Amino acid sequence: MKKRLALLLACGMAMSMVPVQAEEAKDEINLGVLIYKFDDTYISTVRAAIEKYAEEADVTINLDMQDAQGDQAKQNDQMDILVEKDLDAVLINCVDTGSAQGLADKAKDAGIPAIFFNREPAKEIMESCDGLFVGTTASEAGVMQGDLLADMWEAHPEYDLNGDGVCQYLVFKGEPGNPEAEARTSYSVSQAEERGMKMENVQGEPVVANWATDQAQNSMEAILAAHEGEIEAVFCNNDDMALGVISALNAVGYNTDAEAENWIPVIGVDATDAGVEAINSGKMAATVKQDGDAMGKALIEVAINAANGKDFVEGTEYEIAEDGVSVRIPYSRVEATTADAE
Repeated sequence: MKKRLALLLACGMAMSMVPVQAEEAKDEINLGVLIYKFDDTYISTVRAAIEKYAEEADVTINLDMQDAQGDQAKQNDQMDILVEKDLDAVLINCVDTGSAQGLADKAKDAGIPAIFFNREPAKEIMESCDGLFVGTTASEAGVMQGDLLADMWEAHPEYDLNGDGVCQYLVFKGEPGNPEAEARTSYSVSQAEERGMKMENVQGEPVVANWATDQAQNSMEAILAAHEGEIEAVFCNNDDMALGVISALNAVGYNTDAEAENWIPVIGVDATDAGVEAINSGKMAATVKQDGDAMGKALIEVAINAANGKDFVEGTEYEIAEDGVSVRIPYSRVEATTADAE
């Protein structure tokens, strides 16, 4: 009996020394992608990067990409269709972050890893589905915009058109309730004030233009009709709105080029090709780069890990942020001197 027991123990020890074979990585991954709106300029760069890095990956990635066209109900229906497919992971760019819980629940119930991006849901939503958010830190762009204006204000006393020591400004806001829009709107102004600037909103409140060039242009034209000569700076939550503002300014002889006699700083976010071109031509003061290519690369890498049952960032250059549920893509400043290198 003792010999038999010793033999069993020896066998058990030998077996424990045999390395556990890891599950083989998938050689083909089916990846669903929900996009809030294909024709959004910035999101178009992210979408192109997702396609690019999926094509370059060492594994075959089949993308099923859906355009919600800015309609949350439509995106909900698209999610219902995707979860019925043999997906290995799903990337989600919410139309409305307030509806993200429903999307998270659908993914969890279907056993599909969920990776939200660009539009940030609440932390508890990410935790509820063991998901991940890939995106920027919402306040960072606004802080950079405030710093950009403060630096310009210090270098160019002539920007204080009426010489009163106060910056009369406007903020063009993407959309009410959107976390990125809210943060960029508030932090751009508060950071300028933190740098010692005295700020006064010409309109008294942000101008909502829903991220759109035409809406920003129409609003700016109306404001100029009442306040031409009184505006000394304009913050815009994105470059598309900044370009609309610039078109309205150009129409009344402002910001036609870097040497224009009538010129006020307009500062955007995203560093789109059109935005950088406007900086290079002297029509726009600066922007804050939101790196769509870097976001697309990160999304593909974490999605491959998720599809293979690994930790999201295992073996990548990325780290989970302090909140435990996100990977952050940093912003950077783009001014005339750096725009030349873009």
